[in-house]
Amino acid sequence: MLSIPEIAAQLVNKSLSHPNEDYSRTIFFVGSKSVGKSTLLYSFLDKTDAVRETTVLEYSFGRKSMQKQSLDKIVCHIWEYGGKLEMLKNVLISIPKKGKTFFCIMVDLSKIKNIWNTLETCIQSIAESCKDTPFEIIILGGKYDIFKNYDSEIKKVICTTIRSVALIFGANVIFYSSKDPQQLRKAKEMLHNIGFGNGIPLKDRHINISKPIVIPKNTDTWESVGVPESNTEQVKMRHISRIQPESGFSESNKFVLQRTHPEPILDSLMSLKYQELRNLELFEPSMDEYLSYMQ
Repeated sequence: MLSIPEIAAQLVNKSLSHPNEDYSRTIFFVGSKSVGKSTLLYSFLDKTDAVRETTVLEYSFGRKSMQKQSLDKIVCHIWEYGGKLEMLKNVLISIPKKGKTFFCIMVDLSKIKNIWNTLETCIQSIAESCKDTPFEIIILGGKYDIFKNYDSEIKKVICTTIRSVALIFGANVIFYSSKDPQQLRKAKEMLHNIGFGNGIPLKDRHINISKPIVIPKNTDTWESVGVPESNTEQVKMRHISRIQPESGFSESNKFVLQRTHPEPILDSLMSLKYQELRNLELFEPSMDEYLSYMQ
């Protein structure tokens, strides 16, 4: 039985049998966990079933006629990655990327200590694994409904960092909330245009931190951002000097079970069970293991 990437590769190659590359598009969703990637994807594809959690890697596609009453179809191949970001580069190498390719990096604006790691890991993985593939990057800031209530200085730091990264890598930026119908509609329209239309439709530019940011690529400047022209390392240093990244899981963060039973043996058994559940929560198979399960 073929694995998911092998099946998708067949579909991609079939859709590319036409000499015009406009007949095939690829959209790759990656970024923060639980930021709303699946919710946005379901909305884009007009799925009505309940949104389920992404395991490691999932594939879907949509088709649309090039023109009314036309037999020619545009096929949009959609990948959604929900695994560890540290494994992203290995995953991208195995994914067929032909035709117009777009990477949607979704950043959870409500978890400010994770923003830099998400941006840095995703962009480095994309740059290293897609050297021979033309692509565009869209930085989607999710959960804006929470972010908008943050202190103005915090919002300024986050917006400065994201705009700086977008300037360096020629990315588009759009903030939105899945709980705001108008903002969700704009994000959905953007996906529809890159999947079936003439590319990213962002025209208006909004940089006021009191509103959802929208910045088409190549329309921002360092002067407008308010910082000197910088490279990635300088942007990183500036960011982490203001917002310390969240530390990883350590022994000190382990759950400590309080004694609650008169018999010590029961407390020991409970502690073992909690640790077993903790290990299960942290378990995440490698990409090769995951694909082998699908065969």
